[in-house]
Amino acid sequence: MKHSVLWLPFAVTLVAVGCANPRNSLAGTPFAHFNPPQIVLNEETPAELTPAEPTGSITLDMALDAAINRHPSLAATWYEIKARQGAVQQAGLPPNPALFGAMEEFGGSGNFSGTGAMSSRIGISQELLLGGKIGKRARVAEAAASIAELEHQAKIMEVSAQVERRFFAVFALQKRLHLQAEQLDLMEKSHDVVAKRVKTGDTSPLDLPRSQVDLVSARIAIAQTGKELEAARYALAESWGSALPLFSTVSTQYQSGPDFTEQELREALEQSPAWRLQEEQFARADAALALAESQRIPDLELEGGVQRFNEYDGHAFFLGVSIPLPLFDRNQGGIAEAKATKRKAHHEREAGFLALHTELQEAWRKLRSIRQTVGSLETEVLPAAQHTYESISKAYKAGEIDILGLLDAQRTWVEARKARLDLLHELENSRIEIKRLIGEGAAVSAALPANNNSHN
Repeated sequence: MKHSVLWLPFAVTLVAVGCANPRNSLAGTPFAHFNPPQIVLNEETPAELTPAEPTGSITLDMALDAAINRHPSLAATWYEIKARQGAVQQAGLPPNPALFGAMEEFGGSGNFSGTGAMSSRIGISQELLLGGKIGKRARVAEAAASIAELEHQAKIMEVSAQVERRFFAVFALQKRLHLQAEQLDLMEKSHDVVAKRVKTGDTSPLDLPRSQVDLVSARIAIAQTGKELEAARYALAESWGSALPLFSTVSTQYQSGPDFTEQELREALEQSPAWRLQEEQFARADAALALAESQRIPDLELEGGVQRFNEYDGHAFFLGVSIPLPLFDRNQGGIAEAKATKRKAHHEREAGFLALHTELQEAWRKLRSIRQTVGSLETEVLPAAQHTYESISKAYKAGEIDILGLLDAQRTWVEARKARLDLLHELENSRIEIKRLIGEGAAVSAALPANNNSHN
């Protein structure tokens, strides 16, 4: 019996070599060589890196920083990247070797009743994946990891666009409230003038109720805008997961900047996360087809070890090889499925490109149209409305026109300024939409006229 274990040190050595260096047995084969990309993310989760919630008067950068670091959907896509990285690592690993052992010809009858005629064997087997399966499988996983990263970038742009829209909604309502307060101040002054003229008999007593109605309407409008502003502040705070807005106001300005041609924006679009996501999804389908085609090639299995023969008090080595015969299953269905999926991905990619181009063209044309309207409003309408109001105000004080003319001029002047603020807000939203589409490929500006802050 002591001789029956003489093969154990050799067998243990075989197992140790096979387990310690599973890649070395495949080092000379092209299908085994694959180095997965080293993509490193911090171990800290986004929640652990969360900055303090913004307070006081906040800027757009503060709002974006809070939202990007606190938004749960971005944390979800971040973990998807981590999961895909693990899949890339796993896809590049070859199969583990298998340890096996067997005992034969013992415990029977006659010469085989004991262990005298027993033979035993122990060895290892290794499956060798042919056809470049490991590398092709890894390329599918790499494509999935790239898609996860691009989806994360696209989600950042989506969240950023939402924050910017809400931020400028608060800003626009702040500006409107300021303008309405200024309008109310003008109306109160006009009302005082009307009251004095009624008292001195220079105008009809009916002018006073008319002025009072406009005054009350202006106060109601201010209250309504205040409610809208409060709701907009809550919506902005929700962007970074806060139930209550701790900030007081937002601080920014509608800025002028360089212009971009449609061609420049189109080139930027082709570098955007949304565009590259379409390309990478097709690349994954292409890699999946290559993997499916490689799976029609059968894999080779090698085995070897040592065998002990008690009957002859000796031992011998053995080697074996096996390979399936691809008579029936050559992965025909899997290849057909992968080909159809690739064609589907091709058409989806083209449809995605077309949709992105269409969205960009619509947003760019809208931006140019609004920008031209703002320019005309600031250079023609606003100066004329301001001059008319100032002239009629002087004429009313001199008794040359009635109260209706004054109130109408005052209303026209204020409405023109409100229209400008609304257009600036629409212009900013168009710029945000273009920025969302092209990602960080270009710095899009609304390109306002140089005097865009002169009629706040």
